[in-house]
Amino acid sequence: MSQEQGFPFSESQIRAVLGSSEGKQLMELLQRDGGERLRQAASAIKNGNYASAQTILAPVIQTPEAAELVSKINRSKEK
Repeated sequence: MSQEQGFPFSESQIRAVLGSSEGKQLMELLQRDGGERLRQAASAIKNGNYASAQTILAPVIQTPEAAELVSKINRSKEK
C-alpha cells in the first residue's frame, strides 16, 4: 500500500516503527486477542476504510499502555 492510495504512511515508515522496541510492544498489545482485531483493521485498510480501521483498533490504542507507546513512537519520529 502506498501513500498515493491514501494511506498516510510509507512502507519504510511502517517497517521502521514495527522494528522499534515500542512498535514491537504495540504489536504485542494488538495481538492479545489472538490478532482478530488487527486482522479486521488490516482488512478495513485493504478496502480503503481507514476510519473503520481506527474504530476497530481504538479500544486497544486508547489504553494507557498503548497511548504511552504511541507517544514514544511519535517522539522518536520527530528526532
